[in-house]
Amino acid sequence: MRTPAQTAFSEGFAALAEVHGSPWTFGGVSFAGIASPLKHDDPRMPGSGDRLLELQVATASLPTPSPRKGDDLVRDGKSYRVTRLPDTDASTGITTFILAVA
Repeated sequence: MRTPAQTAFSEGFAALAEVHGSPWTFGGVSFAGIASPLKHDDPRMPGSGDRLLELQVATASLPTPSPRKGDDLVRDGKSYRVTRLPDTDASTGITTFILAVA
């Protein structure tokens, strides 16, 4: 059972994604996500020659099966490849993807 704080956080994130997010597509299914570029000092950057994006999505909005490492997500006709295993946080209901231009 979810706590009131977890429920409030999930609802707040869903509202934020609706307003400030952009539509992403995987497997013919669209979902809202919030993307931001990673800073050069982010520990997930080393070894990558590409500019990377962090995409946060409400886990419940993802299609089944959900994207995995190596899959491509599309936004505005441009493909982005999932570069790491997605990080799903069950307490917040948010999945984080690290993406590079495909």
